[in-house]
Amino acid sequence: MKKTIIIQVFFIMLFCYTSAQAKMGMRITSEQEQSDEKSADADNEETKETGAVDYEALGLRAVELNPNDYPDEVIALLEPHKDNENNDNVLFFSSLGLAYKNKGRLKDAIAIYKRALELVPDVPAIQYNLGVAYFYNNEFSQSFKYFLKSSEQRPDHAGTKKWIKHLAGKLNIYKVPDTSKLKLVVNKEMSVNREKTDRESRLRIYLTEDGGRIQELSVNDKIYSYGIDSDTERPVDYIIIDNDGDGNFDKVINTKGKFGVPTWAYNPD
Repeated sequence: MKKTIIIQVFFIMLFCYTSAQAKMGMRITSEQEQSDEKSADADNEETKETGAVDYEALGLRAVELNPNDYPDEVIALLEPHKDNENNDNVLFFSSLGLAYKNKGRLKDAIAIYKRALELVPDVPAIQYNLGVAYFYNNEFSQSFKYFLKSSEQRPDHAGTKKWIKHLAGKLNIYKVPDTSKLKLVVNKEMSVNREKTDRESRLRIYLTEDGGRIQELSVNDKIYSYGIDSDTERPVDYIIIDNDGDGNFDKVINTKGKFGVPTWAYNPD
C-alpha cells in the first residue's frame, strides 16, 4: 500500500503543475482515440460484468491522457466514479481536480482536491493546485493558507514563493496588528528556541472582535513576531516575523515553520 501511494504521489508531482513541458506532452492521434474508445467500451463491459472498478488504473489512464491537455476526456473518464464510497485512490482525485481546474469548474476542483488531501494530507502539488483553485474562486485567505502548506515541503519552489508574495501583498499580511483595544487573555514567558538555552520570550495573546486571536512574541518588549488566527483553535493561521528589527514584518511562515528569536531582539549575555 505504501509503495502504491509513493508511485501515485510521483505521478502527481509530474502532472499537477501546469508547465510548458506538460503542454508539450502526449498528443493523441485520431487512430489512438478510436482505439481508446474501443478499449474504454471493453473496460465498461468488463466493469458491468464484474461490478468492480480499478481506480488506480483509471488514475493512471487519466495521467496518460494528461489533464492539462485533455481535461474533457479525463472528466468523462473519471467523473462517473468520483462518488463511489470505496474509491480511495489519490491519483484518481488529483487528476480529476486538475481537469476540473483547467475547465474553470473551480468549486468542483476544490471539493475534489480536498478529497485527495483527506487520503494523503501532505502532497505539496495538490496543496499548490488547491491554492490556485481557491485564488481564481476569489477565496484569497484559503488560497494563501494552502500555498503556505505547500511551502512546508517545497520552501524553495519558485511558483509557490511567487504566489505567497502576491497574496501577502493582496491580503496586507505584513500589516502590524493594533492590539491596544483588544482583550488580553494570556501574558506569560515561554521558550521559543528549545534546541538551546536562550532568554525567555514574552507571549501575549489577544482576542479579536471577530472571534480570532493574535499571538505576540517579544523579548524585553521588543516585538519580533505575530501569530494571526481567524479562530481560537490551534494552530494559528500564519506567523509574521520582523527579521532585522526595523519595525517591518517581512517574513511569513505557517505554524510548522521553524524560527527562533531574531538576533536583534535576543542578544545572549
